[in-house]
Amino acid sequence: MRCKMCGAKLKKEGDICKNCYDKYKKQESLKADDEQEIFSVNRKYSPKFNLLKNGEMILLLLIIALAGISSYGTWLGTLITILCIVFFGGWLFFNKKRAIGTKTTFYETKFKYRAKYPFVDREEVVAYQDIKDMAYFQSRSQKMCKIGDIRFYTKGFLAGVTINDIPDIEENFGKIRDIINSTR
Repeated sequence: MRCKMCGAKLKKEGDICKNCYDKYKKQESLKADDEQEIFSVNRKYSPKFNLLKNGEMILLLLIIALAGISSYGTWLGTLITILCIVFFGGWLFFNKKRAIGTKTTFYETKFKYRAKYPFVDREEVVAYQDIKDMAYFQSRSQKMCKIGDIRFYTKGFLAGVTINDIPDIEENFGKIRDIINSTR
């Protein structure tokens, strides 16, 4: 019998691989809120950024609305236009809920990324000792809105964590870098 996670040989069926169990125990101990919060940062909702980011979708909805008006006449075309506006308004509302439900909290030895919004409930906990490198990135539209993304590259089986749409990216990245480097 072999472990389904790492492929290690097990003595009998039903045994737990020691390596995977140790990793599981480490992750569970990291999730405990036994440390004092040092810093937290929330994802920023920016309507301007959402309009810039979703420009192609807006153009597509505009084309659909104009095609509906020209092909089906005024009544049906107006209905299609209203549906396009409602769809895009729903999309902006969802993005706002996503921004409100995302928070990253930095503790003395770890950080916790929590995303909770419709259909998603995700939590990542990363110990500072597992971070190999970190960097921040900004697209052109993010630079215009003064936000950016922070990427944490980690050791082991985790590929890393990205925190999106952080306000005042340079200042917050400096604070986060100082917190993480002070524990190494």
